[in-house]
Amino acid sequence: MYYGESQTSLDEKGRITVPRQFRLLMESMDHDTWYMTRGFDGAIFLFPSEEWKKLKDLGSGHSPLDPRMLDFRRMFVGSATKVKQDKAGRFAVPALLREYAGLEKDGVLLGVDDHLELWSKEGWCAFQRQQMAQYKEMASALFASASSGASTTEGVERDVEN
Repeated sequence: MYYGESQTSLDEKGRITVPRQFRLLMESMDHDTWYMTRGFDGAIFLFPSEEWKKLKDLGSGHSPLDPRMLDFRRMFVGSATKVKQDKAGRFAVPALLREYAGLEKDGVLLGVDDHLELWSKEGWCAFQRQQMAQYKEMASALFASASSGASTTEGVERDVEN
């Protein structure tokens, strides 16, 4: 689905230009309606309408009186806005979300598989610096069970010995 990192900037009316690589994917997958909301770590999340519906359906299975779910929904759903690209390929970013993300001018748009993330350039750089030390450990934890490196290595060693 969506992948990659692109620089973008906010114009004087609070809009970002969606980079061409993402616009082409949006067109090909018929993703014209998006939901923009408060994400994690200072990012703004953008979900195509199908993904947004899936998330909403997951949340609707919980009691509206569950305090943790209510707090999450206040933050996530309460700040959501429905957006569409204008003819120039721009998304309007509401002031509430720009303030949350610290997005004043330069931004970064990331493709994260099923959604996009909009970061301030400074916020994205700080997040990367913070996570870099753990990057290898994250990869190890995620992929260790998916590979059987020991059996492959043993087979190669046997072939070399013979």
